[in-house]
Amino acid sequence: MTAPAALPFDPAAPPGRTWVEIDLAALRHNCQAAQACCPSPAKSLIAVVKADAYGFGMLPVAHALADLVRAFAVANLAEARALRADGIALPIYLLSPALPHEQQAIADDGFCPPISQQSEVARFAAAAAHRSSPLPVHLVVDTGMGRIGALPHEAPALLQSILSCPQLALDSIASHFPSADEDPLATRLQADRLTLLIDRLRAQGFPLPPTHLANSAALSTRPTLGGDWTRVGLMLYGVAPRPSAQADLLTVLTWKTRVALVRALPPGHGISYGSAFVTARPTTLVTLPVGYADGFPRQASGQGAAVLLGGQPCPVLGRVTMDQIMVDATDLPTPPEVGDEAVLIGSQGSQEITAAALAAAGGTIAWDLFTGLGARVERRYSSRMF
Repeated sequence: MTAPAALPFDPAAPPGRTWVEIDLAALRHNCQAAQACCPSPAKSLIAVVKADAYGFGMLPVAHALADLVRAFAVANLAEARALRADGIALPIYLLSPALPHEQQAIADDGFCPPISQQSEVARFAAAAAHRSSPLPVHLVVDTGMGRIGALPHEAPALLQSILSCPQLALDSIASHFPSADEDPLATRLQADRLTLLIDRLRAQGFPLPPTHLANSAALSTRPTLGGDWTRVGLMLYGVAPRPSAQADLLTVLTWKTRVALVRALPPGHGISYGSAFVTARPTTLVTLPVGYADGFPRQASGQGAAVLLGGQPCPVLGRVTMDQIMVDATDLPTPPEVGDEAVLIGSQGSQEITAAALAAAGGTIAWDLFTGLGARVERRYSSRMF
């Protein structure tokens, strides 16, 4: 798995054309804030580090959190192997179904896969036949997400199959909220479905493991609905799915670039492809060397996106291009110079552009924005880790 460049943050070292500064101390603060939301004071977080830790860098993030969480969760075998190869010893959960050719390697390495169907029980049992200890698995119940998992009425038979299989060990029972940040009634109904199932299984005498249902959205708004453990993702990275919980979190990622060109344009001059924006006044135009190939959303074109220059917001003009964006610096008291720092996400002076604001301008969500940061964007990690 190829990861973007990961460098320690050194303000004296010139970065590339665009870079992110990732504050690992803030990441740890957010992890502790998430744990404080959990109903139990015991260490109960499963840190979600899939998709290169949402674009923040899976390996540095995992090492920074390893003493604060009980486990990590990834999407697939390749991500799990990368964690283990880099010395991460905690349990690793897979959140996506395994392909048939991956199941033997998952069993060999002892990762914890999700089980949704009887056929998976049989295949993982065969793959784990050589192990000296049973392979841990987590049973997924589809309470309303509609992605993976057994339907509640299918779960008892699937649970019995797992418990009857000496090659497998039932680690936990999981489900997932699709709308905990926006639909409290549906979220409550989902939690009730899982609770009803657990109560029924317990009444039938099944030995039941811990459950994990809540994500960041549920943890920050309805922590009592979440089960024994919590899979926390976006909160770690400094964004609360609901604005009411944002005050408890610190910004982890700041995205920057530098002024590449400053030009004076007359009124009536088109900007970028299609001339979708035409200057209405003499304009100080700044070109920044970052574009949609780096993850700046093309859909933010003409939607009020801005960057910070000289501590002030400057609007993005015209269409976002693959490698460059143009911004209006006409109203700055002091014209910018080539090499000046521009902030795309984060603070400069007293002003701030949040990831949520840039994502909204692009008609998307912070998750998509973070994971879309391209390979040209350097990751530079704060040296004050803990």
